[in-house]
Amino acid sequence: MKMIGKLRIPNKQTERKLMSKKYHVPVIGHFANKSVEFRSIIEASAATGIHYSLIFEACIGKIYTARNVIWEFKKGNHYIKYKAFYINAATNYKRKVGFNG
Repeated sequence: MKMIGKLRIPNKQTERKLMSKKYHVPVIGHFANKSVEFRSIIEASAATGIHYSLIFEACIGKIYTARNVIWEFKKGNHYIKYKAFYINAATNYKRKVGFNG
């Protein structure tokens, strides 16, 4: 089993997913009493124990918090790229059931 920091990678598909660019952008986690900046979502996941997908979804605004921590991208081009993609996808979505199914 391969490791990235403290994060254990069980198979090659997960490894390929974790190597994608969207998980290697700087994020800020706003905890109850302080804010902490992490170099990547992977590093934040390893440090906090919160799943990397939850952190990414909280950053783009799909969910509000991930385990009572408010997450946001550190401002920059990646912020505009991922946030805009999600906003466009959500506005163009026509189904009445929900965004995920």
